[in-house]
Amino acid sequence: MRKKWLAAGAFMALAASVTAAEIDFSDFDDSLMESMDEAIKELDSNVGGQEAKAALANAAVLGEGFAWAEKYFAAKPEAPRGAGLAREGQEHLAALVQAIEAGNFDAASNGVRAVVRTCKACHEAYKPPE
Repeated sequence: MRKKWLAAGAFMALAASVTAAEIDFSDFDDSLMESMDEAIKELDSNVGGQEAKAALANAAVLGEGFAWAEKYFAAKPEAPRGAGLAREGQEHLAALVQAIEAGNFDAASNGVRAVVRTCKACHEAYKPPE
């Protein structure tokens, strides 16, 4: 049974890499994604330190990035899950911002993890080849 799961996992990883390779990333904004990467790291630290103002600033960067990604992937029919993942990220981010504004940093911490999971899901499916 374990071998079947390993084989299925390997197949899914291969399928994701093949999918990413078939997408034209020539118009991809690498600098925006790098900004989002920095923002999510800082956001995690800001939420842990209960620094609301800084956390909200990083959330704004992520919000801009998710909005861009939604438009980007909506124009890429070969990446059917991309726009949905970007919308999912926006939903998690909205809940995260609400928690920060309410001073509920435990909920905000859960929100950071939800945003990170969404980012990872998109990267696994569509990260451009290096």
